[in-house]
Amino acid sequence: MTKPSLQDVARTAGVGTSTVSRVLNNHPNISERARQNVLAAVEALGYTPDLNARSFRLGQTHAVSVLLPVTGTPFYERLMTAIYVRLAEVDLDIAMFPLLGAQRIRRFRDPGALVYRSDALLIASQNPDQLYGGRPPFSKPVVLVDAHHPAYHSVYFDNLAAGRLAAEIALSRGLPIVLVDHVFAPGDLGSPVFVDRRAGVMQALARHGVTPILTLHTSIKPQAMREATEQLLARRPASPFFVLAFSDELALSLQQHLRVAGLHTGRDYLMLGFDGSADAAEAEISSVAQPVEDVGTTAADVLIQAMQGTLKTMVRRVFPPALHESLSTTLCRRTGN
Repeated sequence: MTKPSLQDVARTAGVGTSTVSRVLNNHPNISERARQNVLAAVEALGYTPDLNARSFRLGQTHAVSVLLPVTGTPFYERLMTAIYVRLAEVDLDIAMFPLLGAQRIRRFRDPGALVYRSDALLIASQNPDQLYGGRPPFSKPVVLVDAHHPAYHSVYFDNLAAGRLAAEIALSRGLPIVLVDHVFAPGDLGSPVFVDRRAGVMQALARHGVTPILTLHTSIKPQAMREATEQLLARRPASPFFVLAFSDELALSLQQHLRVAGLHTGRDYLMLGFDGSADAAEAEISSVAQPVEDVGTTAADVLIQAMQGTLKTMVRRVFPPALHESLSTTLCRRTGN
């Protein structure tokens, strides 16, 4: 009989794999309903979490630690699922450690932190120099995913090229451009992903001598997006204008707030996001997409090779951007979203 996997538990419980992992690791920020669903699925399937069953004290944990900014977002759900599925093929488990603010970041700089009791480390969407002020306190294999650094094996999406592509698409429409940039909470580390996207966008705009009429610095939190929407409406740019949001999540949130204000995609403004998420596609928002599953699977492959000691040089795998075009980048007379 096939041993039930973490993915089987997630499917049975109706949640993502990262939610299952957080429940099994007693993470506090989980709804009681989700926790009970996961625990019921664990009992029904007879699942035993390998991270607990295999002992840290033996030194061979058969587990990989993953440091990532957050869990539970569509992007990281896709990325972590791809990584988990590939590592499970070689009987490796993952333990996720979200950064979640300055206190946890300080804790992760401690060589004795739990995150370093695994056989390898994946660092997602972070620059190790910024995270640690140097190298991580870890002598085993380290691979970066969704980030790059010359001193580490790196598997990532070309966000610089993606930014340039997004700007060229916006410029091709000949409309005033509004940028929607991600702002991080005090104490949180910034992301090299947004640094590269921003640089690519600004390089392309500067090459054409174009300056955005407005840049909104916000997050997807409701209050922050309400304030950003009010700032945009107060500026009252001539319709139509072009909204270039630095993630699909920002684009989706702003679209919802603009709809409440009576502005509709395709009629009053055009919109482009980043990441190629299913939610953006459903909302008919064009997006500069990245092959998240391919990035995750490749990062896991590189990590496995590093653990086997077969890599003789630093690996650098770069994935190019592609446009997933929908109705949001085309002007039309329909009522729209």
